[in-house]
Amino acid sequence: MNRASDSVEKGLLFAAATLGVALLIVAFASFPLGAYSFFSNQINGTSPDATFRQLYIYVVGVQLTFPVPAGLVSLGGLFFLLWATYIALFVFLLQGPWYDLLKALRSIRSGGTLAVYSNGALTWSFAFPVSILMAVMIDSLLTSAGVPIGTLPSVDARFVFWQTTYAPIVEEVGFRVTIVGVVAVLMALSAGGRRRSLLALWHPSRVLGSLGVESWKQPGIYAAIFGSAAIFGVAHVLGGWEIGKFFSSFAVGLAFGLLYYTHGLPLAVMMHWGFDYFGYSLYYFDQVRGLPPLTSEFTSLYSLQYAEFYSDVLVYMIGVALFVLALYVLAKAAGARRRTPMAAAAAPQAA
Repeated sequence: MNRASDSVEKGLLFAAATLGVALLIVAFASFPLGAYSFFSNQINGTSPDATFRQLYIYVVGVQLTFPVPAGLVSLGGLFFLLWATYIALFVFLLQGPWYDLLKALRSIRSGGTLAVYSNGALTWSFAFPVSILMAVMIDSLLTSAGVPIGTLPSVDARFVFWQTTYAPIVEEVGFRVTIVGVVAVLMALSAGGRRRSLLALWHPSRVLGSLGVESWKQPGIYAAIFGSAAIFGVAHVLGGWEIGKFFSSFAVGLAFGLLYYTHGLPLAVMMHWGFDYFGYSLYYFDQVRGLPPLTSEFTSLYSLQYAEFYSDVLVYMIGVALFVLALYVLAKAAGARRRTPMAAAAAPQAA
């Protein structure tokens, strides 16, 4: 019985992992599609040759601006630099932080969900769909309750695309590294890890674990993750969204903070990248091809022309697969708890 139930559980996990690999392929394809769309003449807005007079960053969730020498940085040049950085981070996730993707997939049979957890890219392929579906559900519930969510104007398409490419790195440094990461550095210093303390900005849990710090028993880590998520939610409202956006941004910020702590900065950045660059790259690629914005009518055969459609389908399929897997695991655990007292009652009593 246990062997059969384990086989079902592993089968569901393999199915989800297969869909996850398909999502990773689509995500990787978004790199050339996004670059083509950004530099295409079919997309309106600011010229790629336009230069910046100032740029912004975040420190502890506070936006700061600094001047840029005239003509030094162009819109297209900075886009390309960010684009190349994301490719490097994507490849980094494929290689670790503990197992590479192929080893993690081979280890699912013996390691189960721990094998998924061991590879950053596979973790992304599970965590990103769950996070985006969670955000959609929260926004939908608030909208149905009459709480405004709001939208951002997108008149200048190329500049909006640039902003969604710039945001993942800048915001993860400003909301996660300068809050959660700094707390982890202080914890590492207090544990005597002076030489390795700054590495906690890159991968907090790995550094703290190597120093023997049981960080999950430290309230500072919980407070930092929770606080960074709250500030992240407030920043979205102050940035032009309505009050309802705070709640989904807060929930997503919690996910980013947890994954930053457990897997390091690359996964946190690429989670944010999934919400911003990944989605917008497919959206603008469809527009460059002359297709109108995709509606929610997924049953129409016309939707099959959209690149955005296939990523949406994969996200929903992975979400459903993980939901079914979670229900099965919970049902199996509940069944095991019921069988234990029954077995004890049926056992022969000692004379």
